[in-house]
Amino acid sequence: MNFLKFLTERFKAFFTSTEAEAEDPDEQDLFAREKVVAFSIAFVFALSLWFVVNMNRDFNISVEVPIVLTNLPDHLALRSEVPDHATVSVTGEGWQLISLYSNPPRVNLNAENQQINLFEQIRNMSGPFSDLNVVQVEPLMLTIETEEKATKRVPVISRIDLNLRSQFGLIGTPTIEPDSVTLTGADSILDELNGWETVQVSLDDVHQSLERTVKLRSPSGGLSVDASEITFRVDVAEFTEAEVRVPIRTRNLPSGQAVSFNPSSIIVRFDVPIHQYSEVQGTRPFAAYVNFEDLELDDTGYIVPNIEIVNDNYEIRLRSFQPPRVSYFNIIPD
Repeated sequence: MNFLKFLTERFKAFFTSTEAEAEDPDEQDLFAREKVVAFSIAFVFALSLWFVVNMNRDFNISVEVPIVLTNLPDHLALRSEVPDHATVSVTGEGWQLISLYSNPPRVNLNAENQQINLFEQIRNMSGPFSDLNVVQVEPLMLTIETEEKATKRVPVISRIDLNLRSQFGLIGTPTIEPDSVTLTGADSILDELNGWETVQVSLDDVHQSLERTVKLRSPSGGLSVDASEITFRVDVAEFTEAEVRVPIRTRNLPSGQAVSFNPSSIIVRFDVPIHQYSEVQGTRPFAAYVNFEDLELDDTGYIVPNIEIVNDNYEIRLRSFQPPRVSYFNIIPD
């Protein structure tokens, strides 16, 4: 009774007093807090009352209902894709719609039926839909097409964009493990597939060797894949510039013929990993040559030499060579 009397007095004071009547600062703060609490209680009560009243009305909502295919024989596979959900528009009392929206039932479809009226099947379902009015279902009809199941081994197609930091390069080529996957599905669908892609991934500012797990594209249309991800590995090193002087040779030179070049050698500039720079010094990992057939077809007196890597022990990258063209003349034997 004392507590009830205290509450009554405080509410009286709330509606009849003003902050000016409270001269003590502590009393002013207490009064302000009580006003906030009283207002909050009144607001929550009003909101709850509004919610209870309105939930007894009829509403229209759309619900995503999961679709599950059943009774598909092991030796058969889907030739056409079956959606994984249906959009159902229903009308009913608010309380029932809350339960349906928070926990929508799944729709079981019999794979033995080729034509299914999804609207009729959902409307005749027992449970949450039995007390509701089903207004619309999308899709309305489903066609289930099956054929013999088959398997096929296909290579993995990388959709990984590798962007290296400046002055860095690859050592060898990137590897993917596994490099192929087994697809299972309808034979007519597998015939059109020559590979299976990873998801699109961009690796930026790469400046060191890395190993990354990358997802494979999710299968659809009744297909299944025996792996969901691959391991992507790449070796990366920092490169530096080096150069070497290389003499120009003539290839496929007929017997008794001789060709002289001016200049007789070129400077080849190339990139090499920093950890291999000291090893490549003093070696000649390139060859420069000109085919005699190209000389016979030329009428300018200048030719562009061909450059090839002749030492596979180093991860070298050709940058340029100087001069880009050389002059030549045939030496006529006595």
